[in-house]
Amino acid sequence: MVKKKTEDKPAEVKKEEDAKTEILPDEEILIEKPAEGLATELGEVKELEEEIVEEVKKKGAFEKETWKPKTSLGMKVKNGEITSIDYILDKRIKILEPETVDTLLPNLITDLLMVGQSKGKFGGGQKRVFKQTQKKTQEGNKPKFATFAVIGNEDGYVGVGYGKSKETVPAREKAIRHAKLNIIKIRRGCGNWRCGCGDFHTVPFKVSGKSGSVEITLIPAPKGTGLIVEKECQKILRIAGIKDVWSRTEGQTRSKLNLLYACFEALQKLMQFKMSQKSAETLGIVEGSGAMAKI
Repeated sequence: MVKKKTEDKPAEVKKEEDAKTEILPDEEILIEKPAEGLATELGEVKELEEEIVEEVKKKGAFEKETWKPKTSLGMKVKNGEITSIDYILDKRIKILEPETVDTLLPNLITDLLMVGQSKGKFGGGQKRVFKQTQKKTQEGNKPKFATFAVIGNEDGYVGVGYGKSKETVPAREKAIRHAKLNIIKIRRGCGNWRCGCGDFHTVPFKVSGKSGSVEITLIPAPKGTGLIVEKECQKILRIAGIKDVWSRTEGQTRSKLNLLYACFEALQKLMQFKMSQKSAETLGIVEGSGAMAKI
C-alpha cells in the first residue's frame, strides 16, 4: 500500500504540472491580444481627437466673407478702404465691432488671466481663471462667473477685457470681445542708460498707472533683465511686446483686477506724451509694429 501511494503522488504532480504548462501559453496569448487591441484603439482615438480639434479651429476661425458689418467703420474695413489699424487708433475712432480687429490684426494671441480662486479652507484654494460670485435669494443661490482676457500680437498692440455671465463659456467670449474693442497701440524703446542697445525691448521712459488704491510704476530696464513684475501683469506686458522692465507697486495689490487695470493704464500713458522725431530716434522709440513716432 505504501508503494502504491508513493507511485500515485508523482503521477498527480505530473498531471498538475502538465496542466499548468498547457494553461500558461493560453494566458499569455489572452493577455497579449487585448494590449495590441488597446494600442490600436488609442491610436484611432488620438487621430479622431486631432481631426475634431482641426475642425473646431476651422469653425472658430474668422471668415471675412461671412461677416456682415453694421457700422460705417466695419463697412470701410470690409471693402478695403481702411487697411491698417493704425489709422483707426491715430484718429481715435471708436471700435464697435470685434470683427474689424480680426480683419486688420489676424494673428492675435488670447490669454485668460488668473483672477479667481477655487474653494478652500482659510483661503487656501488654487488660483482659477474664472471668478465665481453668487447672490442669495429665497429661491436659492444664483452663481455668476467672471473672467479677465488679454489679447495682442506681441508687437506693440494689446487689449484687455472683463466679462461676466451665468455660465463660463459666455463669460469667456464676452471678455475676449471686450478686449478686442479696447485694443491700443503702445510705444517701445530702450530707455535705460545702462543698455543703449537701440532695440525695442522695454518701455522708453518711466510711467505709472492707478486703479482704486493700487498704483504701479513701470521703469525701463536693460536688456536681459526680464519682466520683474507680478505674474499676471507679466502676461499683459509679454503679449504687448515688452521683454524687460522693472516695477514698483503701492496700495492693496491683492485686489487682482485693480492691479491689472493699473498696469493697462500705465501702457495707455505711453502714447499720451508728445515727442519729436529727433528725440524718438535718440531714445529708439517705436510705435506699434514698426512705425517711428511722428507727433
